[in-house]
Amino acid sequence: MAEWLWFNGKLVDARQVSISPADRGLLLADGVFETMRAQAGKILWLADHLARLRAGAALLGIPVPFPDDSIAEGLLELTERAAAPLAALRLTLTRGPGRRRGLWPPDDPVQPTLLGSIAPIAAVPMPAAARLVICRSTRRNEFSPLSRVKHLSYGDALLARREAGDRNATDAVLLNTRGNVACSTVGNIFVRDRNGWATPPLDDGALPGLARARALVALGAEQRSIEASALRSVDAAMLTNSLGITPVSHLDDRPLGVVESPAALAKLYD
Repeated sequence: MAEWLWFNGKLVDARQVSISPADRGLLLADGVFETMRAQAGKILWLADHLARLRAGAALLGIPVPFPDDSIAEGLLELTERAAAPLAALRLTLTRGPGRRRGLWPPDDPVQPTLLGSIAPIAAVPMPAAARLVICRSTRRNEFSPLSRVKHLSYGDALLARREAGDRNATDAVLLNTRGNVACSTVGNIFVRDRNGWATPPLDDGALPGLARARALVALGAEQRSIEASALRSVDAAMLTNSLGITPVSHLDDRPLGVVESPAALAKLYD
C-alpha cells in the first residue's frame, strides 16, 4: 500500500518525493512545522495551526508558497487518502534548497519546501500516564524568539528525551535559564497545587500551544512562574499538545494523584 504525502502543492506517492540535499531544512533546521490531529476526516484547529505556521515563517523570513485554502484542501485530501480513524498530520515548511553554501540565505528567491505527512495513531480514551523527570542535561532558552514558534531545531528536546529514557522515565520537564519550569519535550505542562491549576507563562519559554490556550480556559488555570523546587508540592500534572492530553503519574519518582479532567477539557478534542 502506497504512503501518500502532500508535497509542494500535490498529493504524491512518497516514493516519488525527492528532497534536495541542499535543502536548508535538512542542513540548518531552517524551517517550521505544525502537528495536527486528524479525526473522522476533519483536521482539528486547522485555521489556528496555519496561522501559527505563518507567524513562525514570518519570524524566519520564509515565504509560505500557497494560500491557506489551498493548503487546507491539500491536507484534507491527504487525510482522506490515509483513511485512518485517528492520525497525526504534520506540515513542514523549510526555506528550500540554497544556491550557495553557508549560513546566510541567498538574496535571490528560492523555492520553499512544503511537505504534509500523516501517520495513524491509536484511538484510546486516555493515553498511558507519563513518568516525568526534571531535565539536568539541558535548558530551554526563554530569551530566544524561537521558543515561541514550532521551529525545526529540536536538539534540546532530543537530549532531554534521551536523559528521560536513561532515568526510566517517558518524558522530561525542561527548565529555563532561570530555573523555572518551561515545558516538556512534547508539549505544555499544567500542574496543580494548593492554589489550583497553573501553567508557565510564555515569558518563561513555554510554547503558545493551541491546546494550552484552550486548557487554560477549561481548567480555570492561571499563568505563573513555577520554580523547580515548587514541583515537589504539586499533587497532579498533565501534558497538553494538539494530539491530546497525557496525565502524569510520577514526577522525579514521586507518585502524583489521578487527574480528573473536567468535561470541558475532554471535549476539546471532539
